[in-house]
Amino acid sequence: MRLRKRPLFRKVIIPWYHSDLFCLLISVFMALVFSFSIVGVRVAMECKEYEPHCWVPLVLTGLSGIVLAANLIRLLRRMIRRHAEAEED
Repeated sequence: MRLRKRPLFRKVIIPWYHSDLFCLLISVFMALVFSFSIVGVRVAMECKEYEPHCWVPLVLTGLSGIVLAANLIRLLRRMIRRHAEAEED
């Protein structure tokens, strides 16, 4: 006799830094950093003396965008997986 794939007594323990709330907080914070860095790029491009330093907000935009996208993808996958598991039951 085969065992079920996921027995009820074996619930996966998710660390606090992978919880939905933490991912949502990180996404909100990264959205704020992303918008702040976009403003930084605009200010750096308007002032001639700041143009050589435009790379700083550009790097910040790119890195915060990557983290934001990764967290949103993670949250969407979890929501889809939970919805699929709820339909199975």
